[in-house]
Amino acid sequence: MALVTGIDVPAVIVSDMDRSLAFYRDLLGLTVTDKKGVDTGWSDDEEQRWNAYHEKVCGIPGATIKVVFLAAPNGSQLELVEYVGAKTAGGPRRPFSAPGSAIIPFALNNSAATVAALREAGVDVIADPEPYLLDGVRSNTTYLYDPDDNVLCLFEIVGNGD
Repeated sequence: MALVTGIDVPAVIVSDMDRSLAFYRDLLGLTVTDKKGVDTGWSDDEEQRWNAYHEKVCGIPGATIKVVFLAAPNGSQLELVEYVGAKTAGGPRRPFSAPGSAIIPFALNNSAATVAALREAGVDVIADPEPYLLDGVRSNTTYLYDPDDNVLCLFEIVGNGD
């Protein structure tokens, strides 16, 4: 019997919410669906309750956080989390193969045009879209880094194996 029933919304820790929104919302085109925590207009009591909860469940004393929920056109979601209080500096860029690394995959329809737009915007794209055939599915895959060096994968299904 499985101990879990599914995978919920993936969350990414970011160092600067405005910079991350410029990337995920303005450049990639995700839509903001909700905001929680610091700078969201909550009452002081609600914000204190939220922060106390996160201090306890995350084990980070002084945790005060700002969260933005984003959605893609297909309905999939991503959560951006900024630790406003108890913020720590990021370390050096971790290699893809390092334990603890995570890759956030995104579906898209035109990888060549998307990669060109990302490069023009100064995004660190690892390589051009790479064609691949697996289990009868033709695809293009590209890896890149977001502003906080999180690894993203752009995956485009281009057809069957014909």
